[in-house]
Amino acid sequence: MSHIILIPEFKRLIAENDIDTLSEFFTDYHPKQSAEFLEDLSPEEVWFILLLLDIDDAGSIFSYFEIEEQVKLLQQGDDSSVEKLLEAFSSDDRADLFKALDEETYSRLIALLTKEDKEDVEDLISYEEGTAGAVMSTDYMYCYVDQTIEDLFFYLREHGSSKETIYYIYVVDENDALKGMVTLKDAVLSKPTDLIRDIMNTDLITSSIEEDQEVVAKLIEEYDVMALPILDENGILKGIITYDDVIDIIHEEQTEDFQRMMAISGVVEDRDYLDVPVFVHFKKRIPWIIVLFCLGVVSSRVIVHYEDVLSQVVILAFFFPLLNGTGGNTGAQSASMVLRSLTLETLKDSDFSKALRKEFLIALMVGTVLFVIMSLSFYLFGFAQGSPFPVWKISLAVSLALSFQVISATLIGASLPMIASKLKLDPAVVAMPAITTIVDFTGLIIYFNVAKIILGL
Repeated sequence: MSHIILIPEFKRLIAENDIDTLSEFFTDYHPKQSAEFLEDLSPEEVWFILLLLDIDDAGSIFSYFEIEEQVKLLQQGDDSSVEKLLEAFSSDDRADLFKALDEETYSRLIALLTKEDKEDVEDLISYEEGTAGAVMSTDYMYCYVDQTIEDLFFYLREHGSSKETIYYIYVVDENDALKGMVTLKDAVLSKPTDLIRDIMNTDLITSSIEEDQEVVAKLIEEYDVMALPILDENGILKGIITYDDVIDIIHEEQTEDFQRMMAISGVVEDRDYLDVPVFVHFKKRIPWIIVLFCLGVVSSRVIVHYEDVLSQVVILAFFFPLLNGTGGNTGAQSASMVLRSLTLETLKDSDFSKALRKEFLIALMVGTVLFVIMSLSFYLFGFAQGSPFPVWKISLAVSLALSFQVISATLIGASLPMIASKLKLDPAVVAMPAITTIVDFTGLIIYFNVAKIILGL
């Protein structure tokens, strides 16, 4: 939310160079709130306020700006100010920022970093998007097996303020290979002379640097840990992923799955809907729309193929929307349940046949109920009166086709995500509109063939 009412006051204080009032104001608020206060000021005014604050406070506020705003501000800041601000960034936030820079700005800013920070940025941005390496932080606490608790607390006091978390302290050897972990609780309850090797926990949950970020998020959720160490192929500790990172990962994955289910392709935009350009929305939507349109044309061809049936029993056309809509709904329900179970890993690829049997029984019961309702509707609302065919025959044809459509659509909706999973594809790729279009196509074939058989056409 924009705090417009405060903008004139900020501008007045800046013009009067009232450093004390501005510093006190922004120190009293959470960094996120402070970032919201600053969003309507000019870049020059934002820089003026940031440079008044402690560098760590300024870095925290800056991290809550949108990436585009961060880039804009850094491009307009002088090298000295930018260098101080970049040093205050957490390693993962700094890497995300550098990913968004154009080549010219990247070259300028990377030169301002220390050798250690430069190598850290280049290392983090080299990992493939969506992997643990791409989202991990290298700001973790560590110690060595032969150190004492007193040594550990000295290190905590010196470096703890710049770390992602100090609750977990990872124990490594001289080659940075992970050997164990000490919690802050264990450290506090130990004697200063106790050795790290005597109190550390060696039964750790870890993940590899190439692992999918969604898998890592599930591990943190499943084992209820605050952070998960990320190792390379040699067991070297490379970084950690914390519980707050998991929230971002889950949000991104859910958005991605939702977009795929709605036949929207491309990467997930980490921006508000109104901030994304129209052409970007167009590019993400048009591919699947074209594919689905072509499938719709095929469905239209099915209707043309059965033109002789329609010419003899025109009333059949009136029930197209009903059958297609019901088929789409039941197929979507089935797909949603299977997708959720696959996501939560309560349904395995080996359960394919069991899942289909269950969905078939459900569809059979739903189809039976709808058969009865559809049959009664013909007599309650006078459908097919005046038709050259007996009402009971048309009623039987439509009701039976509806039941078959429900069963077919349910099995299609359940099968496609599981087939995708077996093929090691994202089940969400099987978008709901695609299922609906396939169900429409198969439903028309079922409808016309049932009608031909029942009516003797």
